[in-house]
Amino acid sequence: MAEPLLAGQSERLESLDVFRGITIAAMVLVNNPGSWAHIYPPLAHAQWDGWTPTDFIFPFFLFIVGVAMTFSFDKRLARGDTKLQLFGQVVRRSIILFLLGMILTGFPNFRLITPYILIIVGLPFIYTGNRVFSRGADPAEFRRKIIGWCIAGAGVLWFLLDLGHFNAPTRVSSFAYMFPLTNDLNGSIIRIPGVLQRIALCYLVASIIVLNCGLFGRIAWTLVLINIYWLILRYIPVPGGYVLGDGGGRPDPPADAPFPGTLIDWLDVKLLGQHLYSFRPDPEGILSTIPAIATTVSGVLTGHILRIKQDKRIIAALLLILGNALIIIGACMDLYFPINKKNWSSSYVVFTTGWGMAIFAVCYYLNDIKGWRKWSYPFLVFGTNAILVFFASGIMARVLSMIRFEVDGSMTTLRSWIYGFFIRSFGTERPDGTMVSDVNSSLAFALVYIALWFFITWPLFLKRIFLKV
Repeated sequence: MAEPLLAGQSERLESLDVFRGITIAAMVLVNNPGSWAHIYPPLAHAQWDGWTPTDFIFPFFLFIVGVAMTFSFDKRLARGDTKLQLFGQVVRRSIILFLLGMILTGFPNFRLITPYILIIVGLPFIYTGNRVFSRGADPAEFRRKIIGWCIAGAGVLWFLLDLGHFNAPTRVSSFAYMFPLTNDLNGSIIRIPGVLQRIALCYLVASIIVLNCGLFGRIAWTLVLINIYWLILRYIPVPGGYVLGDGGGRPDPPADAPFPGTLIDWLDVKLLGQHLYSFRPDPEGILSTIPAIATTVSGVLTGHILRIKQDKRIIAALLLILGNALIIIGACMDLYFPINKKNWSSSYVVFTTGWGMAIFAVCYYLNDIKGWRKWSYPFLVFGTNAILVFFASGIMARVLSMIRFEVDGSMTTLRSWIYGFFIRSFGTERPDGTMVSDVNSSLAFALVYIALWFFITWPLFLKRIFLKV
């Protein structure tokens, strides 16, 4: 989310772009297997308590947002921008990110495009570099803001009035994990939470903390967010649910429970109704955003370490030591509040922050200290256009499944037709000679999809075109 070029060439942290690229490449990998029925276990999320490498991807991205925020905010404040101007930029970016998330979640509900376009078109009129809500001294600027608020307001009103049409029961298909909610032109459930939506909210709230607190205040807020969330889930029961973190080693909540998943799911249902992920609790729900904000602020604190006026080798060593310490602390916390990605448990925050800090320390040492860059070049390409890759790859994946045509007398999708080549090349051969899908053909499809997006974004990197919100 944050600036790919952090603070000018002299202060640029190439390792952060590389780490962001590794994260976004991993995200595309796990989101686009050839077959959801054939996945290597490390490339799938943990069913409930516990973790896999896949569960690290999203918190790593929020961690990176926090690290980059430290540099970009300091740069803008140093050049004379006020905190209010900076916050106006934060609000604009957060709104655009949230809208992009809603577009990705709702696609291909084309009826939603109109309100989204109205809101996005209105934002540049509203944000002029001065205070968003100020009249300003220039009458032309004031008229421009009025036009922007009218256009964006019409889009928001349109969306809210139309949201009620998207409330039909979810139809689960064989692509349920990729497309958790059926989307069509006649109306179906539109999921409101999502990855980009959570990034937008975490970025917004973390920015408020950063702009109003010093180092010790940011540390205090991180601890408060983690512990308040722990106390809420540990001691507040819900009707028909259970208390999380009681050490009982409970499995995935039963689907027939009135509120499967604890207070998290209960609150989501109360506030968002059916507009949630089809497999509940929603992993990007409302209440679990609280500890996700702590993950983002943890990245900010890591940025403080990078700003220490010390030898880079000492900084890398410090990051590695602190990262491993947090991994151990998170593993100990797991005994009392299990590591759980779906609920973004407090132990999950500490554990994944530790891993993020340790892996980033390695990238920092290899790229910014040793200057070994050849290994990381593809990740640097991805990392400088991360939001573009995530958003566009998600849209393309759905388009491939929308295009239908007839082959040998039966209908198929373009995605299935393409995957057929991978099955024939990497699949498992039956006794009768036919080839069927397996984990190798599924993984090969995902790897080629990542390679495709490298070649799509490579020209942008060569021309120094970095698309930001």
